[in-house]
Amino acid sequence: MRRIGFIGAGNIGRPMAERLMERGFDLLLCDINPATREAFAALGARVTAKAADCAAEDAVILMVANDDQLTSALFAEGGLFDAVAADAPPLVLVMSTVMPESVQAAADTLRTKGARVVDAPVSGGAVRARRGQLSIMTGGDDEDIAAAQPILDALADVVHRCGAVGAGQVTKIINNLVGVTNLFLFAEAMQIGERLGLDLSRLAAIMEVSSGRNNGTRDWEERKALYRWNAATPETMRAIVEVTRKDLRNAVALAQRAQVSAPMLDGAAAAHAAAASDGILARWRELGGMDQEKKTP
Repeated sequence: MRRIGFIGAGNIGRPMAERLMERGFDLLLCDINPATREAFAALGARVTAKAADCAAEDAVILMVANDDQLTSALFAEGGLFDAVAADAPPLVLVMSTVMPESVQAAADTLRTKGARVVDAPVSGGAVRARRGQLSIMTGGDDEDIAAAQPILDALADVVHRCGAVGAGQVTKIINNLVGVTNLFLFAEAMQIGERLGLDLSRLAAIMEVSSGRNNGTRDWEERKALYRWNAATPETMRAIVEVTRKDLRNAVALAQRAQVSAPMLDGAAAAHAAAASDGILARWRELGGMDQEKKTP
């Protein structure tokens, strides 16, 4: 399984696709952005703007931003589904973070043409994606996950089996409930420390052995690299903010479905929805050491 159609090369998708090429996979990169296609063509990838062109590959990875984009890539005019040949369907890996019912409905339809579907959202951020150090949460039949294993192993240092199709998405949304909140709250905390004269490497080390321990304190230099990657341009930052807002909306919807009262989640989702991306950009640039002059977000 060496030929891969890769749909959606955004902030996380792009380093994932680059990683797969480095590991020797024959990539057909599908993205609506001409500049992205040009960049991958320069790396030696085959490129297209139509998801349907990916239908003849051994496997198809979908790494789009949200549920609507997933549905469009699969089932809109020029989408993957209509081009799938029932006698040679691809293995479809939904690696986007979407609602579980979206991937379950997509899987039901794709199976009518014999396509196997693995639910496989990722966690770890762009920097770890580039290193092949993601955490992947899979849902699906064991034999389908086993078939996808060489691809998953190229992208991750740990692959979790969570249950049936949709279970990976439930796991990822719950993970993001905590992870997204921590990502932005930790940046606020570190900026407070910096403005009050603390050494941030020392602060992170103290928090790592105290009750404030989190992914950022585990490796402060890696977290600074993440800030620099995501704050490289205002457009990248806006994309991160929009995706993480979606993640928290999905978590709110999941809590409502489970009939769980979640006031802290509701508050975090509302606060993040109201936050200005320019302010977050300024904070992350400061913490990443990208600006000499400190700015108040």
